[in-house]
Parts: sequence; C-alpha cells; structure tokens
Amino acid sequence: MLHVKHQKRNDFTARIFEQVGISKGMRVLDVGCATGEVSRLVSEIVGETGEVVGIDTSGQMIEMAQQNNPGSNITYLQQDIYDLPEDLGKFDAIVGRRVLMYLPDPQRALQLLIQHLKPNGIIAFQESDAINCGVGGDRLPHHQEAIQRVWKTVQAEGGDIHIGQKLYDIFLRLGIESPHIEAEAVMQTAENNDLQWLTEIMIERMRAHHIVDDDFTLDQFKQEMTEEAEENKAAFIRDMNFGIWGHGLFL
Repeated sequence: MLHVKHQKRNDFTARIFEQVGISKGMRVLDVGCATGEVSRLVSEIVGETGEVVGIDTSGQMIEMAQQNNPGSNITYLQQDIYDLPEDLGKFDAIVGRRVLMYLPDPQRALQLLIQHLKPNGIIAFQESDAINCGVGGDRLPHHQEAIQRVWKTVQAEGGDIHIGQKLYDIFLRLGIESPHIEAEAVMQTAENNDLQWLTEIMIERMRAHHIVDDDFTLDQFKQEMTEEAEENKAAFIRDMNFGIWGHGLFL
C-alpha cells in the first residue's frame, strides 16, 4: 500500500501503532529510543496503566530523552540490543524507528529481542529507505544533491540505506507468519522541506566522511537552496517510510 502525501514526522509511526493494536495498559519496549520521541508517543497510547522502556546504546541520547521526553510511565536505559539483561522482563510489544538500518546484523538483533516478547506479542518497526529518493525533483539540482549527501553519509556510517526493502524477508526468517508491510513516500516541496535542517545537523558527520568538500559552507548552501526554490516550484520524494509488524505466535 503506497500513500503519497506531505506528512508530519510522526503520522506514519502513529498509524502503525494504531493498526498493530498497541493500546492502554501495555508494556512496550522502544528499541534505539534516541531522544525519546517514539517512547513519548507510545506512552501517550498506553497511558498511566501501561509502561514504556526506552533503550539506547548512547548515554548522551538517554540523557536527552530523560530531559526532553520524560514521563511517569517511561523508563530510559542505556543498553546494548545484543546484550539485554534477563531481568528486563517480557513485553506486550517491541517497537523501533530507524534503528535496524544501523545494526550490523538486524536479524540477529531481532532474534534476541523476541526473547523478551510475550506469547502473541507485537513486534513493529519503521525504517527509512533511499528507494525513489529525489523522484520529481529534476528541476531542483541543489535539492537533489542535498538528498544524496544525507544518504551517502548514512551509508558511510554503516547504515543500510535499503533496509526497507529487506524487512519482509527478515521477518519471515524470524518465523513471523504473514507479516504486514506498508510503504509511504515522504513528499516534500521546494518551498517546504527539511533538507537545510538535515544538512545543518549532519554537517560534521558529512565532513568526517568527506561527503562535502573543504570549501563547502552552510550559508552558501542555504542561499542556493532558497534561490532554487524561488525559481522552481516542485514536489519530490525525499525517501520512503517502510513499516512492518507481526505477532509472535511462534513463541
């Protein structure tokens, strides 16, 4: 199922959680929680009778999550996905957003994670994929270049920029029968996109991997993007969101 539209950041994620059946009172594990945005979203769904545990390998991310997305029903822990303690307990659902793409062995990680899933529990992940990126933006060369820089940086850091297309096979190999998968184009426009913001927050990573030249400046880049947007009104696909979920009936 393919939807093409302009979207808010969490719309696709929220729809996945609704369709898969995350509800009040559930205990949910948020894998690779980063700054806690998804954990906070889940906490609002499960309510005060539910519980959310967000884990991330980065202590800095955990601190930011505790500061930016606190909640009485949320606990943030610095934990390695590949080495989770038994006393973490069992969960009604395990979720994650843009985390499998950064793992060296996502299938192995999921095999370890489902050991913490209750029988018939939910496992649901959202990942980004570079498929179709830039489609529609032929008249926006600077925007196209910005998109490519972002994905080249992710790839240089070891990220799998085509993880979305592999999710169905990964879930089948886990033993999950008939997983549900959806994809949605992330549509943006010349005058309304996040490419300047993405470039700004990723610039040091881009420099570290020589994605941008030494003479690259953010001010010049922003000016080129602004001028290009004024001259060419166009919509384009930035990337694709993939969502996949299933139930642990095999446990």
